[in-house]
Amino acid sequence: MSLKRFGVSVPEDLLEKFDTVVEKKGHVGRSEAIRDAMREYISQTEWETGQEGTMASLNIVYQHKPKLMADLIRVQHDGHANVVSTVHVHISRTHCLEVITLKGDKKSIEALANKVSGLKGIEYVRLFTFFLPDDEGVEYGHIH
Repeated sequence: MSLKRFGVSVPEDLLEKFDTVVEKKGHVGRSEAIRDAMREYISQTEWETGQEGTMASLNIVYQHKPKLMADLIRVQHDGHANVVSTVHVHISRTHCLEVITLKGDKKSIEALANKVSGLKGIEYVRLFTFFLPDDEGVEYGHIH
């Protein structure tokens, strides 16, 4: 991948705030931070337009109760989003963290997330969405 240079004009106070964030987050420099911001902006725009190739991570914290766990499984099976994987972690004697990786269109992912967040006993839900364009033909250093 080749890099392309370009110039950007921004207000001085915005640049100062940006540099503070770059330093706090430990970025190598402004360029890497701008690339990260651009990727996030593009991904969010693709999510909003409902493109195919949409993926998400649904992070859930809930009370460890057998009925709720059964309801979570049912919602995943009944949904139209493709559940790629689920990671279940016991974070305390009473609470679990579940991370569900989803693939599908915006509507089906949001529907599943909304059903999960509405279950009794769910305490925290965070949906992290992103868009991956078709990467067929791209060479990788590793193969899955």
